[in-house]
Amino acid sequence: MGRLIWSILRPLLVVLGLIIGLLAVHLMVFETRPVPLTPLMVIRAVQGEGIDQRWVGIDEMSPGLARAVIASEDNRFCEHDGIDWNAVSEVVSEYKSHGHLRGASTISMQTVKNLYLWPGRSVFRKAFEVVLVQVLERAWSKKRIMEVYLNIVELGPGVYGVEAASQHHFGLTARRLKPAQAAALAAILPAPRRRDPSQKNRAMGKRVSRILMGVKSLGPLLDCVPPEAVRPKRSRSPSPSADGFPVHLEAENDKSEDQATPNKPRHRKLKKGRAKRRRRSR
Repeated sequence: MGRLIWSILRPLLVVLGLIIGLLAVHLMVFETRPVPLTPLMVIRAVQGEGIDQRWVGIDEMSPGLARAVIASEDNRFCEHDGIDWNAVSEVVSEYKSHGHLRGASTISMQTVKNLYLWPGRSVFRKAFEVVLVQVLERAWSKKRIMEVYLNIVELGPGVYGVEAASQHHFGLTARRLKPAQAAALAAILPAPRRRDPSQKNRAMGKRVSRILMGVKSLGPLLDCVPPEAVRPKRSRSPSPSADGFPVHLEAENDKSEDQATPNKPRHRKLKKGRAKRRRRSR
C-alpha cells in the first residue's frame, strides 16, 4: 500500500519541484528586468487582439498612478504580506449577512495572477494564487511588485500597462499624467475591457473623485510607493479640459459664468451717490 501511494506521489512531487524551480528562476531573472510577456497577453493574442505594452520604470511614471491604484484596489498594500486578512474577514461577514460575495484580491495577488496564471474564477486557481503570492512577497520589494503590476495590468482590449494606456486614452506619457487622469485609469481596473477612463459621464466622475479623496486620506499607508511631487502653488488654476482632462473631471459647481470675459464684461454696481439723478434747478 505504501509503495502504491509513493508511486502516485512521486511524479507529482517531481512536477511540483520543477514548478518551484522555474518560479524561483523567473523571479530572480525579472527582479530587475522588464517582463515582456504574460499568459493573459498570449491568450488575448490567440483570440485576435494585439499586444500594446511599453515598459517604463516606476520612477518614470506619474507618482499619482501607484497612489491611485492603492486607493482604488488595495488600501493596505504597503502593510500586508500579500493577503489582506482584514479584507477577507470583511468579505466573509458580508457574505454571511447579505449573501453577496465579492473579491478580496490584493495588488500582489493580481500581480501573481497576471504573471503566472490564467483569467477566470475557480477554487483551484485561487489556491495557486494564495501560495504563489507568499513567494512573490518574499522575493520582491513592494515597490518592485507595484512596478511590475503597473506595467503588465490589462487596461483595455490589447492594451497593457500604464504607459501604453496613457498614450492610448489620453495621448500622454505616463510621466505627464495629472492626478485626476491617474485616478481615471485606476477607476477602470475592475472592468478594463468595458470602461473608458476618458468617458464623459457622472459615474466615472464619481469614481475619480472617490479615488482622489482616498489618496488624500491614506497618509502613511502610501509610504512604500514614490511620493507625490510637490506642485508650485498657482494663483489661478487652468481649466481641466485645457490640459487634456476628460470633461467629467471638471468641478460640478463651476463659477466661471460669473467671471468677466472679453465678450462678457462684468456688470458693476453703481454707487448710490452716482446712481442718484441730479435735481434740476428750477
